[in-house]
Amino acid sequence: MQIQTLGDLFAHPSFQTLFLAILIVFANIIIGVSMLPEDRRKRWYRLHRYVYVAAVAMLGLFLYVNHQLQGNDGFVYFVAAYFLTAIPFSRKMNVTLHAVISSVGLVLLIGMAALSVL
Repeated sequence: MQIQTLGDLFAHPSFQTLFLAILIVFANIIIGVSMLPEDRRKRWYRLHRYVYVAAVAMLGLFLYVNHQLQGNDGFVYFVAAYFLTAIPFSRKMNVTLHAVISSVGLVLLIGMAALSVL
C-alpha cells in the first residue's frame, strides 16, 4: 500500500504501533531526566522500568504487525536488538551515558518510522 497522505500514514497499523512506541520512549526519557536528582531516583525508578517494558512491548507489537503486513528488514531487527541489549546494559555504566544511548534509541525509532513505514 502506497502512503500518499498524512491520513493514510496515521491509518497504517504498523505506523500506529511505532508512533505509540516513539511516544512511550519519549515519555521514558522525560521520566529518566526528571529523576536525575539523587532524592528522586528511588521513587521514580520503578515507574521508569515499567515504562521501558511498555516501550519494548510496543516495539514487539510493531515487529509483529509490520511482519504481517510487509515483512521486516535488517534495520528493524537491529533497532529491536539495540533496545533489548544496549539500553539495559548502559544503565550500569553512567547516568549521562545511559541518557545519551537512550536518546540514540529514540532517533533510531524515528529513523525506522521514516525508512520502514514510508
